[in-house]
Amino acid sequence: MYKTKKEIENWIKEFNLEQVERLRADNYLDHIDDEDLDGCERFRGGGNWTVELVVPKALLDLLPEWESRNWWKVDLLINDYGEGIFESEQEALDDYGVKSIDEINAHFARRFYDLSLEEEEWWVSLEKEIEGKTGQPFEQFRVNYG
Repeated sequence: MYKTKKEIENWIKEFNLEQVERLRADNYLDHIDDEDLDGCERFRGGGNWTVELVVPKALLDLLPEWESRNWWKVDLLINDYGEGIFESEQEALDDYGVKSIDEINAHFARRFYDLSLEEEEWWVSLEKEIEGKTGQPFEQFRVNYG
């Protein structure tokens, strides 16, 4: 079932409030940097994040601008800080079935705290909004558990 921009925005507003309440209840509010107005570090740092979702830019485009700032671009290959998606270029090529790493579209990530299965399924359901429409190899959510 397709979601309207308004449905997406309303759900994310409620969801973000719930995320903050969970962090507050477990005394983890210091894991949200409210001073980071650009959002690129807001949900990135260490801490007790339980789930990291990785998405293509086409999925970020469905989100309100204020929410998309909470996501940061992820290196395709794991870097010196241990961040990234694939151990090797060949692994990335095999996973996406392409001949060049340059054919793989950008990946963006955000971390979540104590994500319920229903909430995870809602995020993943956004795939249907872009599935088969981008012409790019990466169109789905990647879910990494902390």
